Amino acid sequence: MVADGLPHRLITLDGLSQWCALNAFTVEEIGADEVFLTDQTTGSAWSLFRVEDWLQLKGLVLEDVEPELPMCLTLARLHDRLLGCRFSIDQQHGVVIVADFARAAQSMEAIGETLMQMQSIIDQTVGLLEDVVESDVAADEFAIDRAFGVTGSLRVH
Repeated sequence: MVADGLPHRLITLDGLSQWCALNAFTVEEIGADEVFLTDQTTGSAWSLFRVEDWLQLKGLVLEDVEPELPMCLTLARLHDRLLGCRFSIDQQHGVVIVADFARAAQSMEAIGETLMQMQSIIDQTVGLLEDVVESDVAADEFAIDRAFGVTGSLRVH
């Protein structure tokens, strides 16, 4: 059932079950406003949930991370890269990656493409973020360039 263009239960989002089947994800309904997606190949897990008229997609990057200054500086530098999503420090879980979907962008095609992009960003940055936690030193722009495989960047550092 749909009200104002949004399904009453998120599990019934148009195209969700088909996308999950095509991309080897399982989907579990947590509640009417939340589903949990798990990549059967990699084990990565994602929460897709409703926040009023918006949908939010969240994935865990690193567990048990405190919001220390080096991590906050590194995340701010990553945000400057205009990645299409953002990192956050979730008090319950640690470092997470988040994307928001306005009503016009709530197609499963858009959500699926964003999820795959976010997974790629995690794959490229998790080592960098682990180094920040271990060394307690913020990553500089050059380290971030290396994490993304960028050499000879035209960015002003």
